[in-house]
Amino acid sequence: MVKILKRTAVFEDRDSTPGPPVAQSVRLSVPKKTKLYVDQTMRERENAVDMHRAFQMDLYRLRLAAARAYVKALESSLTPMSASLSEPLKMNAVVQGLGPSFKLTLNIQNTASCRPLMSLAVSFLYDESLYHMKTAYFKIPLLVPGLNYPIDTFVECLSDKGISDLIKVFVLREGKSAPLLTAHINMPVSEGMALD
Repeated sequence: MVKILKRTAVFEDRDSTPGPPVAQSVRLSVPKKTKLYVDQTMRERENAVDMHRAFQMDLYRLRLAAARAYVKALESSLTPMSASLSEPLKMNAVVQGLGPSFKLTLNIQNTASCRPLMSLAVSFLYDESLYHMKTAYFKIPLLVPGLNYPIDTFVECLSDKGISDLIKVFVLREGKSAPLLTAHINMPVSEGMALD
């Protein structure tokens, strides 16, 4: 066997003994333990069980609060996706414009694998002293699975005080009292008033 070396190769003596490298045996300069650190460690040792119980109790409370909020959102249809397996829908909203006229686009999608949805409607709930919409109720055509259906409407801000409010959007099924989906849209503050 013939080995070819570079002309610039440098040969060094290496320690061929097995084991950890030499740099590992160099001692690090660890700072001294402060009194505060020692007191904290002692407190944690003495109260370890109580501290662990308090942590576990807080964790259980957090999980319970999250589960309650999730159930409340599902029951009031405040999620961007419907919880109903028979009518799986997804919706998002986009507000465009500086004001006083805004374009509100709702993108509604049927997330079912093969079943189309029909007999649906969209309704808006808003402060009529603050906003005006030409049509606050839409019938949605047949929703084919997987396609995104944009629904556009225009919102006119009636106030010149620089305030804004929520517009609630409900996706409804004809004949049912509870909405399938609910969205709360935070409208932006109108940047100016229309010239008459």
